Amino acid sequence: MGIRFVLMVNKQGQTRLAQYYEYLNIEERRALEGEIVRKCLTRNEQQCSFVEHRNYKVVYRRYASLFFLVGVDNEELCDVDDVKAPNVVTTIDGIMKHHLKLHI
Repeated sequence: MGIRFVLMVNKQGQTRLAQYYEYLNIEERRALEGEIVRKCLTRNEQQCSFVEHRNYKVVYRRYASLFFLVGVDNEELCDVDDVKAPNVVTTIDGIMKHHLKLHI
């Protein structure tokens, strides 16, 4: 199927944007987000940007104070450059000119 979910999370681990491409109820989403966010935020910069979790591969990228996480099928391959964090942040900056990234 490809991409299963996209998350935008701040440095404190709070989900700021979540888009799921498969059905998960609220409890499953909260559990999944909590587990994945803890896994990704505790990694240091020398470690790779791919994490295996349950039946997903999670590709993440940090941009400023935000983390962008993309969950894909295990058999799918996703390049970290496909996580276009700067493009998303630039778009949000264009829409919300008077807000800082900290407000997101």
